[in-house]
Amino acid sequence: MANKPTAQSHFGKKIVIDSYKFDSQKEAQFYTDYLRGKGLDFEVHPRFVLQESFERAGLKFRQLVYTPDFLVRDDQGIQHIFDIKNGFNAYGIDTAAQLRFKLLTLKTGVPVEVVVMRKGYFWSKIMGTTKPTEQKKRFRANYKPEFERESLWLV
Repeated sequence: MANKPTAQSHFGKKIVIDSYKFDSQKEAQFYTDYLRGKGLDFEVHPRFVLQESFERAGLKFRQLVYTPDFLVRDDQGIQHIFDIKNGFNAYGIDTAAQLRFKLLTLKTGVPVEVVVMRKGYFWSKIMGTTKPTEQKKRFRANYKPEFERESLWLV
């Protein structure tokens, strides 16, 4: 029986636009449609250390790092952390990714918003909450969030 493909086994072609290197066509599309030329403060592939390296029982364990696709700050200081995926199901988001989303939210106070691109708009959703969140249709990257954000972390 053949192995089923997973999202991790289908890496997209790397694309360079405006000196930014994107992991997929969908990431590049998000950049060109919603960030480039919009006057927003953003970072592409910011790096967050979720857990420092440590030693136990004579062994050294690596640090745990998460690199979302985009960090966007609007003119009022509202931050959005976006991770572009193919869908909201287990094929698009594996359990390891969901754990990284939770750990980053715990560390920063800003939940990771999973983005699924469509032509002319995108869907966004916060995964792994105890109260189910609806996926929302978005037309710009600097919308006011429906939920309160903690200010545990500032860049």
